[in-house]
Amino acid sequence: MAYPDLTRSLDPAVLGLVGLTPLLAVCTTLVSGLAMGLAYLAVLSLTGVTVSFTRRFIPGRTSVICLLLVSAAWVSIVDVLMQACCYALREQLGMYLYLLAMNTTLLLHLEASPLRHTFGESVPAGPGTALTGAVLLTVTGLLRELAAGGGILTDVHLLARVEWLDFLEAAYLFRGGLHLFDTSAGAFIIYGLVLAALSYCFPRMAGRGSATR
Repeated sequence: MAYPDLTRSLDPAVLGLVGLTPLLAVCTTLVSGLAMGLAYLAVLSLTGVTVSFTRRFIPGRTSVICLLLVSAAWVSIVDVLMQACCYALREQLGMYLYLLAMNTTLLLHLEASPLRHTFGESVPAGPGTALTGAVLLTVTGLLRELAAGGGILTDVHLLARVEWLDFLEAAYLFRGGLHLFDTSAGAFIIYGLVLAALSYCFPRMAGRGSATR
């Protein structure tokens, strides 16, 4: 099967960036980007921990199916919690929340790390990958909101049921904006600019994958 060879031949950082792209469609504001980012962080981290502890019981031939079932279970738990805490925000994310279970990054990352290493060896690298993805989704949502609507927290009403966030209010910095950034093409433009900025500011991180091979 060529799947394990794919995980070894491609840079994990590249897999992570590609795997996040389906989630960009719903990251149109700071609130939605942060919500999807936190969900991504939770699912990736919790699934990694679960697989690390149970890797001895996972057959090698059906490892991908087992990983999918574990990740889908955690996505379902996150879904229920979001519905209980902030139903309106959960509805805003829609079907894209379920894409976490089929996310290429999730499957390939778990196939290469928790299944082949112990909990202590695989966990230190997991949160870094998940946190990077969460930050990218949040920043992309924030920049799209600014570029398209000229404000921040424009959909803060989605958090109305969260009492300890009552102090948050929408802030408009300027009127108007470019409708382009409300579209999928705008999401990819913003995402590309964010990645370019990160590569410029942190060139060592961009070249770390190729330097280690």
